[in-house]
Amino acid sequence: MALHEPPLSAQAAAAAMLQGQSAPIVRAESDLEFGDIEEFEDALEPSMTLKKSMEDCEIAIEKFFSNNVKGAISVMIPWKDKSLYHSHGAAIFEFIPAMLTMDPQQLQVALAAVKDTFALCNRQRRCYSFVESLGTIIKKPNYGIYSEVEAHAELIHAEALLVQACLVALEGEDLTGLVRATLRIKNSHDSYKDCVKILEKKTRWDDTESRVHFESGVRMGVATFNVMVSLLPPKLITLLEFVGFSGDKEYGLSELLIGAKKPGLRSVLCSMTLLVHNLVIGQFAAIPPDYELAQKLIDESLSKYPDSAWFLMFKGRLALLLGKPAEAIEIYKKAANTSGLWPQLIHLAYWETMWAYAMLSQWDMSAEYAKKLLEESMWSRTVYAYTLIAASLQQTKPPDSNWLENLIQSATNYRQRILGRSVPMEKFALRRCERLRTRGHLVLPGTEMLCLWNMYPAIAKDAILSDRLLKEIEDTHKEIERTIKNYATEMKALTEKAKTEGRNGDAKKALEEAPKPKYDADDLALVRHLRGSILLAMNFPRLALEHFDDLLKDKDDIKENTYLVPYTMVEMAMCQHHLGDSHLALRLLTDARKKSGYPLESRLQFRIHSKIEMIRNQMEVVKPSIASHAKARTKLDVPGTLGTQGNLVVTTPPIPVPEDEEEEEDDKKKGKKKDKQKQKEKEKSKKGKKEGKKKASKKKEVKKRDTIIDGRGVVTTAPQRAGTSLFPRMDSPVAGTSKDFKDTMITTDGVVIAQPRAGDSPLTMRPGKQSNK
Repeated sequence: MALHEPPLSAQAAAAAMLQGQSAPIVRAESDLEFGDIEEFEDALEPSMTLKKSMEDCEIAIEKFFSNNVKGAISVMIPWKDKSLYHSHGAAIFEFIPAMLTMDPQQLQVALAAVKDTFALCNRQRRCYSFVESLGTIIKKPNYGIYSEVEAHAELIHAEALLVQACLVALEGEDLTGLVRATLRIKNSHDSYKDCVKILEKKTRWDDTESRVHFESGVRMGVATFNVMVSLLPPKLITLLEFVGFSGDKEYGLSELLIGAKKPGLRSVLCSMTLLVHNLVIGQFAAIPPDYELAQKLIDESLSKYPDSAWFLMFKGRLALLLGKPAEAIEIYKKAANTSGLWPQLIHLAYWETMWAYAMLSQWDMSAEYAKKLLEESMWSRTVYAYTLIAASLQQTKPPDSNWLENLIQSATNYRQRILGRSVPMEKFALRRCERLRTRGHLVLPGTEMLCLWNMYPAIAKDAILSDRLLKEIEDTHKEIERTIKNYATEMKALTEKAKTEGRNGDAKKALEEAPKPKYDADDLALVRHLRGSILLAMNFPRLALEHFDDLLKDKDDIKENTYLVPYTMVEMAMCQHHLGDSHLALRLLTDARKKSGYPLESRLQFRIHSKIEMIRNQMEVVKPSIASHAKARTKLDVPGTLGTQGNLVVTTPPIPVPEDEEEEEDDKKKGKKKDKQKQKEKEKSKKGKKEGKKKASKKKEVKKRDTIIDGRGVVTTAPQRAGTSLFPRMDSPVAGTSKDFKDTMITTDGVVIAQPRAGDSPLTMRPGKQSNK
C-alpha cells in the first residue's frame, strides 16, 4: 500500500481478516512527520546521482546555518556509504566537534569518517595504469578528459586531506603527528593544483551547476592556502617555498571575495573564511580589520540565514572590535540562547562575553562567565582558572586567600599539551599564578590580559572606556613609583646609618631584616608598558614613546617579565610608524624579531611578521623617473636628487679626464718607426689594438662629483663612491613572502621603493581564464 492511500475502514479491515489476510498497520497521520517521509523516500531511491548529492548538500548547509544541526546531519547519514558528497559532509560534521572539544574519542570517530571518505574517493578518482603513470613523467596528463565525477572526487580528496591533517596533528601530540600532518597538507596542495588545471582545461560540463560548485570549491581551497601560508613566519615560508608551497595574501583574499559573491556550495564558507581573517586572525595579529567588508558579509549572510548563531557570533565580534561591548554582550547572549547548537559554540559565546564585560570594567560579571567556562568547558581550564583569578583580583573587594590558593592549584592540575607541546598562554598563566603565590599580589592582571589579547584598540574607540582605563593605569603607575622611591630612600638612610654605627649597630640589623618592597622593577615595567600601549591605541604616540623609553632604559632590572622588552619594541615601532618614520619602524621590528627565549614568543613573532608586511604594503611605491638613470640625469638642466640624510644632492656636469702626456709621446714615437720593423709590429699588433681600446675608453670616462647642500646652506663636494650606481638593483624574486625585500632608490622625487618587475610574481594556483561556453 502506498503512503498516499487512505487507511482502511473498519469494514474493510474486518473483510480482510475474514479472508485470512492481516490488516496492514498504518501510522496515524499526526505521528508521521514530513522529515520521516523525506528520509523514507530517499531510502527507496536505487542510486544517488552527483547532481542530487549536491542538492542534498545545499539542504544540509541551509539547515546547519539555520541552527538545525541535527537536521543537517540527518541529511548526510543515509547515503554516507555510497555517495561521495554525503560521506564528506558526514565527516565534516564529525570534524567540527572534534576540533571544538579536542576529545580523543571524538577525534577517532572523525578520523574513521574521513577514512570512509577516502575509500569512496579512491574508487571515483581518475586512475592511471602503470604505463600511464610512466607516461605522465614525459607528458602532462590531459585534464580536459576528466569526467565530472572524477573532478569532484579530486576536489573532495583535497579537502579531506586537510581535514585529516588537522585531526592527525591533534591525535599525535608529538613531532611524529606534526610530520604526518605536514605530508598530508603537501598532498592536499598538489591535489588543489590538479583541480586548478581541471578547471582550466575542462571546457565541456554536462551540468552547469556542477561546474559552479566545483569552481567554488577550488577558489576556496586555493585562496585559503595562499592566505594561510602568507601569514606564517619568514623562516617557515622559506622552507615551504623550497618544497613547493607559495603564498600571496592579496590574491588569496581577492579569490575568497569572488567565491563569496558567486553561487556555489562553498560560497558561505568563503564568507566565513573572510570573516575569520578580518575579525579573528587580523585582530590577533594586531592588524586593523576591514570593518566595512565584514559588516557587508555579515548583513548578507544574516539576510540569507536569519538568526544564525554562527553569523550572530561574527556580528557580536564586530561590535566588540568597534568599541561597543554592551551591544556585543546582547548579541552574544542571543546566540548562546539559540537551541540546537553544539555546547562548544555556547562556550565560545561565553568567552567573548567575558572579555566584553572586562572591557566595561565590570570584573564581577567577567569573573562569573570565567567561572561558567571553568565548570563547563574543557578547552583550556588553566586559562579559565587564571582569568577567573585575574578578574577577581581587579574587583574592589579582595577574594578569599584560601579560595585563591585552591584555584591556583587547580590551574596547575589542568595543564595540557597540544601537538606535543604545552600551550604558551597556559605557561604564562602558571607563571603569573606562581608570582601571586610568592608575592601575594599581582599588578592589574585583568588589564594585562586585555593588552595581551589586543583589546586596547577596541577600548580606545570609546572615549569613556579608554579614559577610565588610562586613569586606572596612571594611578597604579604613580603608586608603584612612589612606593619604590620611598623604599629606596629608606634603604639608603639605613645603609648610611649602618656605616656610621658599625657592625653591631641597630641600623645594620634593621637593614638585614628589612622586608622586600611591595613592588619591584617588574611591576614598574609592566605598568609602563600598559600605559604606553593604551596611549598608543588612543593615538598619542609621542606620549607613549616616553613610557616605552623609560621601560627600555631599565630593562636590565627586569627579572620575570622578560616578554615586556620585545613587546615594547614592537609598540615603539608602531609609534614611529604613526609618526611617519616607517623605515625606523621596520628596523625596530627587525630588532624585536631577533629576540628569543621569552614568554609568548610565538604570538609576538606572528604579529611582527604581519606588521612588517602591513608597513611595507602601506609605503608608497613610486615608479622610477628618467632622473633615476645616471646617463639621462647628466643631461638635465638642473640635475639633483634627495640624499639619504635629507640634503639636496646636485650632480655637476661631467668633467672629461685629460690624457696622459707620456702616452701621447709614446704614440708619436710609434708613428715615426720605419718599415723595417713590420714583422715585430705584426707580433705586437694584437696588443696594440687592446691598448688603443683602453685609451679610447679613458677619453670618454668622467669623474662625477656631487654638490651637497645641507639645511644650513653649506655647499660641499664629494666624489661618488664606487659601487653606488643609481641603476635599480635586482628586485626581490618573490613578492609577498619572506623574500619580499623591496629595494630603495634615490631619485629627484626623493627616496622611493623600486617597483617589482612583472615577472617576479609568486607561484600561485591561479585558475585560468574560463571560456564562455
